[in-house]
Amino acid sequence: MKMWHIIWFELRMLIRMRVVLLNQFLLPMVLILILGNALSGMISLGDDAPIDTVTAMIVESPGQEALTSVGWNEFLKTPEISELLKVQHGDHREEAISSLKSGDSDFAVVIPPDFADKVMKGESVKWEMIYGKDHSKNHVAEMIFESYLDEVNRVQASTMVLGPNTLNSAPQNVPTSYVEMASLNKEGNAYSAFQYYAASMLIMFLLYSGLTASSSLQSEKRNKTLYRLNSTPISTLKIFLGKIGGNSLVASIQAVVIILGTTWLYGVNWGRHPIYLILLCALVIMAAMLMAVVITLLSKSSESAQTIFQVIIVGMTFLSGGFQRIPVDIIEKLGEFTINHWALQGMIRIILDASTGEILQHVLILGLFNVILLLVGTVSYRKVGYHE
Repeated sequence: MKMWHIIWFELRMLIRMRVVLLNQFLLPMVLILILGNALSGMISLGDDAPIDTVTAMIVESPGQEALTSVGWNEFLKTPEISELLKVQHGDHREEAISSLKSGDSDFAVVIPPDFADKVMKGESVKWEMIYGKDHSKNHVAEMIFESYLDEVNRVQASTMVLGPNTLNSAPQNVPTSYVEMASLNKEGNAYSAFQYYAASMLIMFLLYSGLTASSSLQSEKRNKTLYRLNSTPISTLKIFLGKIGGNSLVASIQAVVIILGTTWLYGVNWGRHPIYLILLCALVIMAAMLMAVVITLLSKSSESAQTIFQVIIVGMTFLSGGFQRIPVDIIEKLGEFTINHWALQGMIRIILDASTGEILQHVLILGLFNVILLLVGTVSYRKVGYHE
């Protein structure tokens, strides 16, 4: 018996199991349909949809006049901005967070105490932006504040080149011609709820294929069939790899079904970079299988392995915003340590037709996760082994 025989038998067994067909092929399509329809208003705006006014709380250090000193009042008086932004003032960051939680504000900005000084010195400036509950309002507010800061930084760059006299008159009369209002759903600048949840559910269920692989590996030991496999002229490592290979093929078929199914049934546009999309899917599948290896080797029973696997997958999906983006700093930072985050952001950039370098950055980081898992899996196999 050769390794490819084990792969073939594993593939046939999995395809014949109804629970596999339901959980890995039908369930993701149903979830994408439900989430895509139910949360469409939180992901995108139509071209003709009205944009609601955003109430933003600005937290500025007491005694500072940072905003008035860099043309903020003139910026707010522009017709485009005055229709979109309503400004509130807060005394500290905790007040802004409380206002966001209560719904009194839609967005918050914390201005550092040295903001005005940095402007006058020609240094680069940035504000802390705290997101609220409404995704579309977050997008509007972020666009407005970033456009203002971009202009301030542009003036600073001019100051560094032309001298400090440039800044003496520029801040009091900040030009407003750079403020350009455009559709938030223009092609290449936004994505639909179906696109977002098709990508997030694809990643989550590809990772769940590792749970199936772990259960298959554990069942060989539990059902005492590993002893019979070991009696054949094939090493334990090849048996191990054969089981992983069969599950990887099923996961690959699952990825094809979800991508083609969402394209034909839901009209999801997966972008114009199919090679990068295939590469990301392959890396997610590899990560799922390596997780299955590590968890199977380190778990004492199939029940504990399944519990650990589900907690990890659901936790990573939650932190990465796979169910819904959570605008909390600590959660967003934790999400950057998950496989889901880099895979999802990579797919979103493929959908938005981003630059090759931007996509490859996410591919490389996802590859780094796989290297780490491979090293952990290799060490675990050498120390624990896969035996009766």
